[in-house]
Amino acid sequence: MSRVLRMSPGEFWWDDSYEPGAELGYVRLTCAAPTADAWEVRFPRYHVAYGGWTCGHNVQVAVENIAERSVADEIRERILASPDKRLGFDDLWAEVRDFGRAPYEAFDTGAEFWALGGPAYGRKGSIVIRNRDHAAVQWEGEPFTGGTTYPLHMMATAPPPARKPIHYSMGWLRMP
Repeated sequence: MSRVLRMSPGEFWWDDSYEPGAELGYVRLTCAAPTADAWEVRFPRYHVAYGGWTCGHNVQVAVENIAERSVADEIRERILASPDKRLGFDDLWAEVRDFGRAPYEAFDTGAEFWALGGPAYGRKGSIVIRNRDHAAVQWEGEPFTGGTTYPLHMMATAPPPARKPIHYSMGWLRMP
């Protein structure tokens, strides 16, 4: 998998050392009218997937982390037009995949939350490192040991209701 680095709002560098015009392994791409906001630049939404059959195997590769749609379309066109890539695959295909805007914008680095599931239910924590779909968190009252991974969809901005205890006896299970 190769990546796209954003140098400025309109300038991107794609690490494709096989491209004939690559400088030190990178291809410079420009975007005349950038539309991505700061959140989409931080968590890019576009990937260009390509692949096909080669040597009896189905191969799929992706160029990841592209913030602008026009840059993703240009990379797709370059992949399909590349003689080196076309030579390697019997039936080369390429498509731009839109993964959508990164969810849960309220949960950013430094935000406090309460856990909604698992053994950490009801515990308070703070986000140390924010990724697209999960975060490294530090639980309140514990020393920081590198962060525990916790999914964003199981976080709340307010404490959840307390769980009711299950009453049982040594005989049959009785619920109140």
